[in-house]
Amino acid sequence: MFTVTSCNMQGVTSDVKEKEAGAFQVNITMEGGSGKAHILSPVTITVKEGESYATLVWSSENYDYIIVDGVKYENENPGGASTFTVPVESFDEPLELIGDTVAMSKPHEIEYKIIWGDTEEGALEDETGETQETGAVFGIRPENREYPKIGGLEPTGRVELLHAEGFDITEYDGFRLLSIYGTGDYLIVPENSDTPDDIPADITVLKQPLDNTYLVSTSVADLIRQIGALDNIKLSGLRADDWYIDDVADLMRDGKITYAGKYRTPDYELILSQGCDLAIENTMIYHDPQVKEKLEELGIPVLVETSSYEHDPLGRLEWIKVYGALYGREDEADNWYEEQEKIIRTANKGNASGKTVAMFYVSAVGMINVRTPGDYITNMIGLAGGEYIPGSDTVNTSGGMGTLNMQAEDFYAAAKDADILIYNSTIDGEVGSVDDIIAKNKLFEDFKAVREGNAYCLSSDFFQKTTGMTDFITDLSDIINGKEREYTFLTKLK
Repeated sequence: MFTVTSCNMQGVTSDVKEKEAGAFQVNITMEGGSGKAHILSPVTITVKEGESYATLVWSSENYDYIIVDGVKYENENPGGASTFTVPVESFDEPLELIGDTVAMSKPHEIEYKIIWGDTEEGALEDETGETQETGAVFGIRPENREYPKIGGLEPTGRVELLHAEGFDITEYDGFRLLSIYGTGDYLIVPENSDTPDDIPADITVLKQPLDNTYLVSTSVADLIRQIGALDNIKLSGLRADDWYIDDVADLMRDGKITYAGKYRTPDYELILSQGCDLAIENTMIYHDPQVKEKLEELGIPVLVETSSYEHDPLGRLEWIKVYGALYGREDEADNWYEEQEKIIRTANKGNASGKTVAMFYVSAVGMINVRTPGDYITNMIGLAGGEYIPGSDTVNTSGGMGTLNMQAEDFYAAAKDADILIYNSTIDGEVGSVDDIIAKNKLFEDFKAVREGNAYCLSSDFFQKTTGMTDFITDLSDIINGKEREYTFLTKLK
């Protein structure tokens, strides 16, 4: 992690190599195109190891790649606002790019020019999860925590957390203060209790029962389902057909949960009419901060969860304790988490098998998309006893993305001898055989895992089924140890 620093106009236009590690936002203007689609301003700039990267978020979902200085960059956010992370050599000159849009009958490449303006003040999210305004870090608990003062309430302790780093739950005589580091503090007031006086302005009050939630962060639904609190969800950011969690889809089809628009375009009138008492968002909301501001202006508390910033899979699962506290299901959350931790810790008994595992998919233009070494997915592979490749000694991770693209030849050099190949179908769609993979690139014919029959497909429902992490780790552990069966998330390709 690095310290986020603010920056004035002189800092923006100075030599990129001289900039301190950190993040800031720069206002932009654009030239080119029809003007119907544009890159959102301000643009987040991240500085790491002397290099600057711009995160370009379009107002459209229809850009599949852009080209900057002859290098092609693929969309990092399929299904959402087209997003690209690109290096910036200078802020003194416009950034010229070509964007490929699929909004028309045929894909079209269109030339654009970004003109850098002044910096934007205020909080922002960057790829490491830090905020400019507070210096806090998404996903990292401060070492020296203090108990916030809340009126006349006295702190009586904290909920024990074994692996999660992104939040705390502090007990105050029956009240709960949920602190999500980098996004906010939330005082949970029990039903039939009065809200204490003199609540600090920066603490959001959540009055139980929270039984009219607008759920936008899809990975949260499975945790809420697990503690039996889906009845508290009344509004969804996905349509029924887009859910892989059957219980949620069925509730929507039965009219018990209503589609209320995506995170960028909520139906405010519907949300108000339903008496919404809580909106649960993920950090994508910071790409459209006016939506968060509007919801809060309407009196709807917004909770921004940051579980995806946890590096430890057990830490990400421990966020179930957040929803146990919100919905009065703390015992259910504690019991489930204790059981899951035991399953994960015994899946391979912590033993490294020495077997290497590569997880990837092939993009529409032939690039190989892989996980960034050290993220929670690659750590799940480690918990199963595997060694993830390509590792940080092979790929450049300074762009800070959760995934990155490689040329097919580079991936071949790094992963051709991998013992196990996993095709990530959650983006590209499921493949039915090794021939389907080879059809994407003939190089796969020569991969050791393909030749020896150790290629697998990850099912499309994996990322919504958050509580299935234990099943994935157990699946992979059994594969590594030669235990053939019908797996939950992995299918052997023939």
